[in-house]
Amino acid sequence: MNAADGNSLTQWDIALSAWVIQDGSYPDFEVGQRVEFALKFWLPEGATARGSSGEVSAHYLGYCLYESVAEVILQTDQVTILDIGVLVYRHASSQQPRLSERSRVAIQLGLGVDPFSYFEALRRSGDVLSLVYSWKILSIHRQTAPFIEAVAEGRKVRYRDRQRLGYQEILKTDAWKDDGGHAEYVLRCDLLPIPPKRTSATARP
Repeated sequence: MNAADGNSLTQWDIALSAWVIQDGSYPDFEVGQRVEFALKFWLPEGATARGSSGEVSAHYLGYCLYESVAEVILQTDQVTILDIGVLVYRHASSQQPRLSERSRVAIQLGLGVDPFSYFEALRRSGDVLSLVYSWKILSIHRQTAPFIEAVAEGRKVRYRDRQRLGYQEILKTDAWKDDGGHAEYVLRCDLLPIPPKRTSATARP
């Protein structure tokens, strides 16, 4: 899977876990659908933020990961918002780096569909900006790597076999049945030229 990259991305690969749909936050998604949601970001293991004088940008690495130069728009005890060409947020975390507002940092991050944090709570804060973008779903891919079971700290855990990562293109998610209800999807989306807002016609608050 390869998405365009550069300083002015219009197509984005965005992660979506089946549990987000199962929780009732969204209905199933399908190719060709116009949808509205905010973007959360996460930091891959070992990722660190470094000061940068570069232009705001995002370059696609694969698996919904982006090498970015981000401008720090807001950081509070509740949320961090970065501008990487689109505004993305991370809910409060003890592991998040402390960043100076309006500084720029080089950082690798992953992008996913806002599960509920923004549209249920954060959008009501006077500090938080409008983060809900409008998208057209160009394609949907489902992760096909099997799970491996292991024992960690005395309990069984399941994780994907990273040696067998791969994707199957599908027309629609079926969150309750795909991969036994444990599906992980990638939505390839075209960013529509509509200003971001605080509400989503797609989400189910």
